[in-house]
Amino acid sequence: MKMKNSIFQIFIVLFLSTSLFTSCNKNLDINQDPNNPTSVPENLMLSALLANFSYEINAGEPTRFTALWTKHIAAAVAGVHTGNYQLNSGDVNNLWNAYSYVDVMNNAFLLKEQATANGNPHYSAIAKIILAWNLSIVTDLFGDVPYSDAFKGSQGVYRAKYDSQEDVYKSIQSLLDQAITEAGNSENKLKPTSDDFIYGGKMENWIALAHTLKARFHLRLTNAPGYTAAAQAELAISELNKGAITAANQPKFKYADALGSENPWYQFAIDGKWATTTRPSQYYVNKLLASKDPRIAFQVAKVVAGDNVAPENVGEYIGITNEPPKNVIGNYSALGSFYSAADAPLYWLVYPEVEFIRAEAEFLKANKVPNQTVISAYEKAVQASMDFYGIDAVLADKYLDENQLSSSSDVAYSQIITEKYVANFLMAEPYNDYRRTGYPNLPINNEMYSGQTKLDQEPRLNQIPVRFPYPSSERLYNGENIPSNIPSEALKAMVIPVWWNSK
Repeated sequence: MKMKNSIFQIFIVLFLSTSLFTSCNKNLDINQDPNNPTSVPENLMLSALLANFSYEINAGEPTRFTALWTKHIAAAVAGVHTGNYQLNSGDVNNLWNAYSYVDVMNNAFLLKEQATANGNPHYSAIAKIILAWNLSIVTDLFGDVPYSDAFKGSQGVYRAKYDSQEDVYKSIQSLLDQAITEAGNSENKLKPTSDDFIYGGKMENWIALAHTLKARFHLRLTNAPGYTAAAQAELAISELNKGAITAANQPKFKYADALGSENPWYQFAIDGKWATTTRPSQYYVNKLLASKDPRIAFQVAKVVAGDNVAPENVGEYIGITNEPPKNVIGNYSALGSFYSAADAPLYWLVYPEVEFIRAEAEFLKANKVPNQTVISAYEKAVQASMDFYGIDAVLADKYLDENQLSSSSDVAYSQIITEKYVANFLMAEPYNDYRRTGYPNLPINNEMYSGQTKLDQEPRLNQIPVRFPYPSSERLYNGENIPSNIPSEALKAMVIPVWWNSK
């Protein structure tokens, strides 16, 4: 089932077929229906691309599935499901086929090609940033994936070969480098304006986002075979110093309190279009409560009075597990309205991550010694997260005083990544950080409610999954190109690390 996205249906219809993207003849063809054009202008292509990337990818399965595994949320439903590590190869077909390779990446590829041909490098730059970003998400979840041989259906290539993850990351960095150059090109026949739902055509913001993504992806390879943490840290710092995003230009997609146009988390977890059983996990809520973290007020809602809600639960923060409770779901906290109000924006990347990237990079550059530079960077990152929510300075200072960076290397590393984990609530990046660093030190999803003595459903694995299985559709139509070391049985595949996590 796909969440409603009716506000963008006109754009999505335009994107359904690659046959729409053909060259436009200046002379009217009497055989061409003017009400059914065969060429779509860049401004409509861009709007659709951004809408799809926001709704289907940033608010979609890459985040919703992995947030269950990193314990930001849990799914209080019976039976086997993603929360207890049941992910079948058929469950990821839409993510791979319809969403990533068609709705986003293929259309980003077509947009960059058309924009380049038409002399519109700003459109090409944005397309390359989105293509690189979605490509990173796909390779981080699946490992080796098609890229260099993809998007060549018009050339008769229907079974694309797979590129190694290392080569995919080289392509990602190259796309972002090209985007930075093109975004700075002043010669454009057509420039993005209101069709750019993120930055309104302000290309300096897209350049800052590209540098930020480059820094993120350099850190991704800190433990990759053939790479060193110190060298990747230096590269990450270099990119941030060239100009990263700030609190003023965090990429976010705006939604509206109108039927079918609401925030995706509102649709998915609050108003019942899907269910109301996806809520902050018991583990996560208890963690924030134990550390007296003031961010809980923005990430988690207090229980409200209602039918069959115990009076003693009202006004409390109470998390759920990955099994249905014996009492009604209203006895447990919903997602905070900061993230799940109908008109809440969806942040694609938040400024605090920039400061946490710098804090970790300085730590790795210093050979994991928490020197004064690292301490200052860590404190600035935590403060940025507090400022993101507008938390009172007294509360923020108190939290920092009680969570000063340890002089122990291992403890300090855990603190940096765990604080980043909280700052990146309801995002996919904590899953990558967990696999890359081992932090936070997360238990498997086997929590129980008070008074419960036995799980109805044990986790299907005795570890947190470290990849997605390849889709069943890909097994069926392009199986010969799937890496042979990845089993077709999903549960066996999900314990094999991706390349950058294999050292």
